[in-house]
Amino acid sequence: MTRKVKVAVVGSGLAGLSAAHFLSQSPSSDEVEFEVHLFEKSDTLGMDAYSVSLPIPNSDTQWRVDVPMRSFQGGYYPQLISMYKQLGVKFRKRDFSYSFSLLSWPRTNSTSIREPRTITTTMIYNGASGRAGVGMPSMLSNGLGKKGDTFWFRWTETAVTYGVFALLTLALVFNYARLIFLSLPFTRNTRTSEMSFLEWSRETVPRGFLARWLGMDASWEEFTRHVLVPLFSAVCTASEKDVLDHPVEEFLDYTWLTFGTHHYVVTNGVREIVNILSRGIHHVYTASPISEISLNVTNPRLISLQCTTSDGASVVHSGFSHIILATQANHASAILSSYCTSLRHSSPQRRYIASLIQCLDTFTYKPTVVVNHTDESLMPDNQSDRRDLNLVAADDSRPSLEDSSSKLCVDYTYAMATHVLPRPPSYPHDSPTVYQTTNPIIPPRDGTLLSVARLERAVLTREAKKALQGLCMERERRWWQCSVQANCQLGWLQGAGRLDPEVGSTMPAIWVCGSYAHTGIPLLEGCLASARNIVEQGVFLCEGVPCERSS
Repeated sequence: MTRKVKVAVVGSGLAGLSAAHFLSQSPSSDEVEFEVHLFEKSDTLGMDAYSVSLPIPNSDTQWRVDVPMRSFQGGYYPQLISMYKQLGVKFRKRDFSYSFSLLSWPRTNSTSIREPRTITTTMIYNGASGRAGVGMPSMLSNGLGKKGDTFWFRWTETAVTYGVFALLTLALVFNYARLIFLSLPFTRNTRTSEMSFLEWSRETVPRGFLARWLGMDASWEEFTRHVLVPLFSAVCTASEKDVLDHPVEEFLDYTWLTFGTHHYVVTNGVREIVNILSRGIHHVYTASPISEISLNVTNPRLISLQCTTSDGASVVHSGFSHIILATQANHASAILSSYCTSLRHSSPQRRYIASLIQCLDTFTYKPTVVVNHTDESLMPDNQSDRRDLNLVAADDSRPSLEDSSSKLCVDYTYAMATHVLPRPPSYPHDSPTVYQTTNPIIPPRDGTLLSVARLERAVLTREAKKALQGLCMERERRWWQCSVQANCQLGWLQGAGRLDPEVGSTMPAIWVCGSYAHTGIPLLEGCLASARNIVEQGVFLCEGVPCERSS
């Protein structure tokens, strides 16, 4: 007779949807059948919850815009790409071009962000994984070929300008090649895994006499400060301080694994992914935040969840052998805190839950703001400098702000990333361009704002990296592989004691997954990898379900 095992999945981002999907598509077994219940606090499933539908002028159709932007790069997302292919999710190459710019104000005592300001581009990367080269910013080319200048003056000016650009490009190529070399897993310092980005960037400054004479030391410092910091600020949606304090090993892994690879975007948006992943899940509860979890009164091996509905009523769902918390670490900690206090001091699970809460509290979350708008003033001033993705960092002239509209903004230590959204075929050419800006440091002008989304994003710290060992541990790595490529196994806190051979069978299992619960920068790959591991190495193992995939 088939035994039914109820599993509750809390949270419907990619981690929750993937875990629920893997369980609903579990290997056929005559002994076990999984009944999956998916809980989401929002009105719609989480991965698509912040996306917006924009009306297309002179049309009955709408333009669905993913919020936040969901791009992924070949080398860093192997499991994500594999799953998309398996599910039939269509995606295409989108090798973004980038501009790097500085936002500056006149050096006055004004506190208004609406005073005259300039966004000056300092570097242009033309995409195609570097094959398209770099572009000359307008700050160098603007003065070329002015009327009234003599031929010899124009010729000299052009030669000097292109000479300066060639030297800057040569320095950039040198620094980039040096970065790739330092990112190789087998060329790294033995202390790299323990270093912050700031410590690493200082330690790797060229210090030889010739290097200093050629200015390579200053060039490297400029490269790390004005290229790598804004770039990783955008990747991690983190402030400058967070980037400088970030463990550098994960940045080097990202650099090495994405070298020479393509960027991709999903062709039909994340709504298609949500629909496919949720197709086989028969018990879905939206607008159902979890207010409490507790042991079943009649069977302490099972657990109950209490939800609060939109009208304030409480609904209890009971009989779960496993709970998968696919939420932010701070939200999972809050849910588990009340559960921990409800357990008897003699309960063998209480120690595991207390340690799990302590682990989850180590992870840091920072606010992220994503706005869709039509204001081109958040782009580089010169149109020739604008690219697909435009990264803007504030220089030291930034004013002290006292402006009510700045509530749309994060502070000036973030890099503002503005994506020029490609128009759908039916979108009129004379309609304004739509931009998506992540972490604006200046607000869009009145009347241009289309939508605002406020999120929280996990940012890795060295303390959290150590705590991660309780959730995910490296099992095996070849000498040429970096830490992100290693085969991983569940940490001792996963299952909250269920994997303990002495007492595990007497208690329900509690698992956590999400971008933070796997090695590497907290991104979509971590969501999927952590979800797969807890299903295959956790739930399936506990219930005796065979699994062909061992890693």
